[in-house]
Amino acid sequence: MNTELQPLIQFDRQNSEWDGLLTPPDLLTSDQLIPLKLEKHIDYRFFQVHEINKDNAEAQRLAMANVLSSISQTQARLAYLLRGTAQGVQLYIGVASSETGSHERIETLKRTLQGNYPGIRLQDIKRDDQTLENLFQSVSNIGLVTGIPSLNETNQSPENDFQGIERLANSLQGEEWQLLVIAEPGNTADIHAIIESLQALSTRASVAVKQTLQHSESRGEQQGTTTGSSTNKSTSKTAGTSETQSTGSNSSSTHGKSQNAGKSESDGQSWNDGKKSSNNSKTWGDSSSESKTRGSSKGTSSGTSTSDSISVSNSENRGDSHGTNSSQQATLGREQTNKKVEALIKHLDDSVIQRFQLGLNKGMFRTAVYVSAKRKDTYERLVQNVKSIFQGNQPGITPLQVNALCHQPESLPDLLQLGRYQVHGLNSDQLLPHSVPFEPRSDIATAATWMNTQDLALLTGVPGREIPGLKLRDSVDFAVNVPEPARDEPSLNLATLIHHGRELEHNPVRLPLSDLNKHTFVTGVTGAGKTTTCMRLLVDSNLPFLVIEPAKTEYRALLEQGLDVDYYQPGSEEFTPFRLNPFELVNSRVNLQGHIATLTSTLTAAYPMEAAMPQLVEEAIIKAYEHYGWDMRTNQNDYVDDDQLPWAEESAGQYWPTFSDMIGQLDELIESKKMGQEFTEKYRGSLVARLTNLTLGTKGSMLNSRRSLDFNALLDRKVVIELEELKSENDKALLMGLIVTRLAECMKHRHRNDHAFKHLTLIEEAHHLLTRPDGHMSETRRQGVEMFANLLAEVRKYGEGLIIADQVPNKLIPDVIKNTHTKIVHRLYAADDRASIGDAISLNDDQKDFLPRLQTGETIVFCGGWHAPVWTKIRQQAHTDAADVDEALMQQRGIQQQWQQRNRLHPYLCRTQHIQDQDTFATLTRKAPKAIKNLLGWLNQTNEESDIAKRQLQQYQAFVHHWQSRLELTDAQAGELVIALLLDSAHPPSMLTVAELTSEPYHTSVQALLNTIRSTAPGERLRTSDKTTKEIIDQVKQFTLI
Repeated sequence: MNTELQPLIQFDRQNSEWDGLLTPPDLLTSDQLIPLKLEKHIDYRFFQVHEINKDNAEAQRLAMANVLSSISQTQARLAYLLRGTAQGVQLYIGVASSETGSHERIETLKRTLQGNYPGIRLQDIKRDDQTLENLFQSVSNIGLVTGIPSLNETNQSPENDFQGIERLANSLQGEEWQLLVIAEPGNTADIHAIIESLQALSTRASVAVKQTLQHSESRGEQQGTTTGSSTNKSTSKTAGTSETQSTGSNSSSTHGKSQNAGKSESDGQSWNDGKKSSNNSKTWGDSSSESKTRGSSKGTSSGTSTSDSISVSNSENRGDSHGTNSSQQATLGREQTNKKVEALIKHLDDSVIQRFQLGLNKGMFRTAVYVSAKRKDTYERLVQNVKSIFQGNQPGITPLQVNALCHQPESLPDLLQLGRYQVHGLNSDQLLPHSVPFEPRSDIATAATWMNTQDLALLTGVPGREIPGLKLRDSVDFAVNVPEPARDEPSLNLATLIHHGRELEHNPVRLPLSDLNKHTFVTGVTGAGKTTTCMRLLVDSNLPFLVIEPAKTEYRALLEQGLDVDYYQPGSEEFTPFRLNPFELVNSRVNLQGHIATLTSTLTAAYPMEAAMPQLVEEAIIKAYEHYGWDMRTNQNDYVDDDQLPWAEESAGQYWPTFSDMIGQLDELIESKKMGQEFTEKYRGSLVARLTNLTLGTKGSMLNSRRSLDFNALLDRKVVIELEELKSENDKALLMGLIVTRLAECMKHRHRNDHAFKHLTLIEEAHHLLTRPDGHMSETRRQGVEMFANLLAEVRKYGEGLIIADQVPNKLIPDVIKNTHTKIVHRLYAADDRASIGDAISLNDDQKDFLPRLQTGETIVFCGGWHAPVWTKIRQQAHTDAADVDEALMQQRGIQQQWQQRNRLHPYLCRTQHIQDQDTFATLTRKAPKAIKNLLGWLNQTNEESDIAKRQLQQYQAFVHHWQSRLELTDAQAGELVIALLLDSAHPPSMLTVAELTSEPYHTSVQALLNTIRSTAPGERLRTSDKTTKEIIDQVKQFTLI
């Protein structure tokens, strides 16, 4: 072995102890592991996440980190399950523990999720749900993910998240797979101990990170030569002679070599502020030398001696000396860094210790991540995707790795427990750098990875983009503080506040009842919850109300609340007959001229009119009143002595004109104007024909009546008027206008007598009545709409509160939005609608754009005086989309309502006092119009022997016989009954006819006539012998059925 390499080999041997610390241990495949038994009981609960609010990736991860930090305080394990199915992805989040009390922990998790993900929609999974518990039994491929996930810091932006779970879900769309994360919080003492162990390991490793190597070499050489010569000659006068000659040489050389090796390490540490300082120094040295000396000597000597010679001595000495000396020395110093140890220290200091220190503050978790799938190819793609998506772009010594489990879990509870193993041959220095949980005292390792909230939030995130199975909603800021009504002020609980999609159950929105008197506007598309909102206002106000519903029957759901509600259905006689004579004044204080102007405006607002048509209609109305004795100047009837008689019950409406009367006057008026044949025919076709339609069929029964329902009595009731049976938009507009004007007159009269009285009126689909004027609208109709707008604005001073509801705000006259105090906005799609209502309630652009995203029952509410609009959830009052109310129940209520209004609807029948039972009364009045129609038809027949005439007479006679027998009436009483039914069901030709038919002895003659008809055989001619009977027949023939 080369002696020069010996120090280097010794150096490597000193650092070999750090080599194994950089490789993550594989716990699952080690033969030195003994698995420990699982816990017998695991208590767990899950929520399924169905919907969350949309936000950027960074905000979502921070929110999840907050959730994890909160859960770490409960010492419960967090379970996160992302499940892929053929239909999409299911996300479950729950808690698990070996201790009881999962209800409290799951509620903590729920509140934490709702607080950090406002608007998150969670479904509680029942304890006995076997779907999750048995989920992993059919899984044939399952692996444990170890290592630390990391953020990809290069191509990351708030808009583009390349590490969201949506990328994992999209890459495995339509396949079955599972990603399960179990996170068990560590306690503070354990984390402190781990940090100290890691710091100590880093300190020990720092000694071996750098070493200094010195190499020194010296070489020298010296040479020398000396040469000498001597000659002696001696002559002696003695008897001898002596001579000597000597030659000699000497040489020497010396070679030397010296080698030194030395190493020095120094570690110094100094603390300021008077703290302790220390310095460590170590020195190693190695020296070797070698020396060689070589020398040689040579000499020659010869001589002759004669003792008796003469000696002469001569000596010569010559010396020559030559020497060479050279020396060379080289020293080499080298510093060597152990890259393995350096990488270990960097990993410990910059990654592991920092992660644990963050976990000390926010939470640190023993985390087991499982991936599984039925199919092998799906499992392999799942593994690769997890590693590629959740591993960032920074290098590390603890990357994500997937190790196949050697045993198949029996159920989900098995995986909810972290696998623990008794280990041999491994220590904390080998496990802690890779964040493997280890208990050094008991040599127990956990098949998991230590992760802080930042690491874990990357794995347990929510999608940044919508994926099948998980809905994402946009959210916008709205105000969350509303004024509270005074404690002693009556109010209603309208809704609860919503903050970023989360319903704040303990933050109600209460409206003072006095605000309802300032009018309310409710808008939103079909199905957004307008009806529910309106019901809430009506029911919680505890006020009597009137609902005008043009198109639906949803307000029948109020019966589910146990409310005593009256229902009327104009256009149908199936329930309660609805009667409204627009020409009838509600009381003597109503100004007749003003009433006529209002009625004219109502007609012009409902039916398009041009040129002089409105003036002709108003003049015809005036003439109809004058025909019945009314003086426009005095506001009194000239035919009566008692000014209150026209309103008396015994008058039975005979002093009020009807549409038939007005149309007759209109026809004569058009003819009298002499406008020429063309205009005469045009006006007759446009006005007479159109208005005559109001006297036919069920519309005639409803509007061409002498008497009206007692609207003053209706003010004390809860009433719903359904206009569904009226198919014409113009007819609906007309009836809505007539009802509203009648209501305003009644409220004005009630207010004079009771200033404290309050009432609500809800107008659904208000555009029928309050249409926004456009370029195609006639001036007269425009004036009619403006009249209604002014009328609605005025009724508030009489205690009337209006709730105006419509799907399309832009269809309404602008006054509706401007003059309503409370505005409740449901979901709206159209940009122009959002702009108009948004400007009215101070919405910014983001809030306007949010209106289409409101869910059913969610509203934006704004009241005058509020600082900003609020987002609310209306509490559902009734199920408006439930099955229809039983028709039998509606019919029974109709019978009750008719009985309550019997004196107004059937005044002459009530006078007979033959019927005191509401069911019998309802049956008789429902069948009576048919009998009266047959009677009038038979009397007007020219051929009594015709089949039609025979059937008419037979039907009439059968009706009379049936009811005479059922009510046990005499012939006179039966005749009296028929007269009453005739007067209640048909219009007489004049007021005098009514007076004659109800006065003696004329009345007796009518009874006799009716008895004669009853006994006339079909096909026979009615026998009349006296003049009075003939006059009666002529008068009766002129009756027209209502």
